[in-house]
Amino acid sequence: MNKKRLVIIIITLALMGGLYYLITLRQSENNLPKDAENTTYEENEEEKKKPDIAVGEAAPNFTLKNLDEKEVSLKDYRGKIVLINFWATWCKYCDIEMPDLQKLDKENEDLVVLAVDVQESKETVKNYIEKGGYDFEVVLDEEGEVAKMYLASAFPTSYFVDKDGTLLGGIPGMMEYAQMKKILESIRANE
Repeated sequence: MNKKRLVIIIITLALMGGLYYLITLRQSENNLPKDAENTTYEENEEEKKKPDIAVGEAAPNFTLKNLDEKEVSLKDYRGKIVLINFWATWCKYCDIEMPDLQKLDKENEDLVVLAVDVQESKETVKNYIEKGGYDFEVVLDEEGEVAKMYLASAFPTSYFVDKDGTLLGGIPGMMEYAQMKKILESIRANE
């Protein structure tokens, strides 16, 4: 079995664990009493319009503002490997992971770390990033819509996208530098 297939299988298994969690959560929401539901027909129609996320398919594009108020889109990084990292400043494991993301971003010219902060104020995120001395790209998912689109149910959650924009898979939970580097090397070996 070649390395790319092995990486895709590992990432797919991790993604399936996250999907299982989401399905379980959705089932528990469906068991609420009828008077507790706030769902309307329009919300259901809107949910149907959200793109499907599938390993081996094009990663859903998104556009968010960075800390300098400039719009940044995933498609801006075609030609590079992208590590999309969903995180929050209050997340202990995100905090532990950040220096490794910084190191990976600095050491690899063919990689972009795209850190998507979920539902926090620009000021909170900016202070955190400045205090940590991080300089990878940070964008703000103020409404949490991109996190929902990518089924990020816990933080941190990371996804890998190849140079052509294909979603290779995701890892729910914190990664260490060695794990990130191994996945990156496997992606490169199978380009």
